Amino acid sequence: MDYLNYFTNQLPKDLAQLAALRDELAIRQGSLTAAEDAMADRKQAAAELADAKANSKNMLEAARMAQADAERMVSQLKLERNAFDEAKAKSDAAAAERDALLGRREASWNTNDARQAATAASLDARAAALDARATALADDTQALAARVKAFQEKVAGLSA
Repeated sequence: MDYLNYFTNQLPKDLAQLAALRDELAIRQGSLTAAEDAMADRKQAAAELADAKANSKNMLEAARMAQADAERMVSQLKLERNAFDEAKAKSDAAAAERDALLGRREASWNTNDARQAATAASLDARAAALDARATALADDTQALAARVKAFQEKVAGLSA
């Protein structure tokens, strides 16, 4: 083998070829590392996806439970509102009936008051008339007593 020829002609070619192989090996090593990183990223993404699915399932179940609770509360509130409306209607009807009764009682009391006032006025007039008649009777009784006395004296004067 001719070393001088090898060093001048073949060695630069071999070195260039070795440099190309080194670069290709580095590229392949980088690709292998990138593939390994991609595999690790895929595994991590799959774990995160499973976590997210489990979390979303839990959230969905919690939301369904909350919706069911809300629907129960809405139906309960509707029942309570209907019961309240019925009670209010009954109360309003009872209040209207009481108001009507009070109105009738007030009218009756006013009528009774007017009748009593008229009766009191009539009784006062009768009392005044009776007082006048009592006074007249007393006067007449005194006059009669005086006449009887005078008559008795006259009879006594005649019989004596």
